[in-house]
Amino acid sequence: MVAVTVLSSCTQTPPTAPRPAESGRPAATVRTVAVSQQNLPVEIRAIGNVEAYSNVAVKSRVAGQLIRVHVRDGQSVQQDQLLFEIDPLPLEAQLRQAEANVARDRAMEQQAQASIARSRAQASQARVQADRYAALAREGITSKEQTEQFRSVAEAADAGVKADLSAIESARASIRADEARVAEARLSLGYTKIHAPISGHVGAVMIKEGNLVKENDTTPLVTILQITPVYVSFAVPEKWIEEIRKYMRTSSLSVLATSEGSERSDRGVLDSIDNSVDSTTGTIRLKAKFPNNSLSLWPGGFANVVMTLRTERRALIIPVQAVQNRQEGSYVWIAKDNLTAELRPIKLSRTQGDVAVVESGVASGERVITEGQLRVTPGARLTISTGQTLITEPGAKQTP
Repeated sequence: MVAVTVLSSCTQTPPTAPRPAESGRPAATVRTVAVSQQNLPVEIRAIGNVEAYSNVAVKSRVAGQLIRVHVRDGQSVQQDQLLFEIDPLPLEAQLRQAEANVARDRAMEQQAQASIARSRAQASQARVQADRYAALAREGITSKEQTEQFRSVAEAADAGVKADLSAIESARASIRADEARVAEARLSLGYTKIHAPISGHVGAVMIKEGNLVKENDTTPLVTILQITPVYVSFAVPEKWIEEIRKYMRTSSLSVLATSEGSERSDRGVLDSIDNSVDSTTGTIRLKAKFPNNSLSLWPGGFANVVMTLRTERRALIIPVQAVQNRQEGSYVWIAKDNLTAELRPIKLSRTQGDVAVVESGVASGERVITEGQLRVTPGARLTISTGQTLITEPGAKQTP
């Protein structure tokens, strides 16, 4: 919601042309202020919502019984601080079983290594015998049947070597699979101790000691909000988009935020602009980041936001209460040096707090009427009140 300064208005409809003051009509008593020139910052004011910089719902990654809770409701925690402990005994047993399986597979690998050494020796001897009988058969010394028999024995020995090689590969694959189970068991065992993923403030602890927790349950164990730094989200009229983007490209836009009910203001910088305009309100949401070291900005709360775009040099300044409105536009009453009133149409640039910035219609040093406008008509005689003194004669000194 954007804070809008509403110009004071009265129901008076002044004449469009001045008329001479009636000699019998008493002078109207008014207060005046001189038009001044000041260097005035161009500010956008809005109401913002405080948002946590980071929001983490802490959940368990393993199932088991909660045996220790090391955090209490609303506590401030640091990153990697121990929060919860889950019973590790079932997972320790799974780890020991996985380690035993690895030891078994390694023993099987060693057995296969010994077997292949024996098979290779036998295959070598069988090939020698087969080659020798093949040579004798060519000389006609041995029968063909004996030669075929030794050749079959050599082929069987070679097949035994291949089988032992396959047994070694199988044992090594089993070792890798069981080592993965060991790593998984160690990882799960590590999950029995739950640490804070970020620094921040915790909310209500949802589960107490002794309860069973589920893996990745829908209800978190606790929620942590990081609020140093913190975000404040607010909306501004879409007419400011181009100017805001222009200044963001060249410098950091300063933003002040004051939480509701607090007198302490935090200074931050504009962090981001939303990617679309809200067509229902004609506004676009901005987000500013604040260090929030004093913790005066709390997530979910409201804050008064003031964003400074630039400084306008020698701006013509008058009090807001001096500005009057009619159908033709804004105007002010001028107290002339001869103590008569003049209606002066003006063009306003903007209002900021309790002052209005005039684009045209008045000059620096002229005096505008801030109180008593309802008793004033064009050309009317004036009595100017300056606190304890009434000025009734032209040329008398007026206080600023």
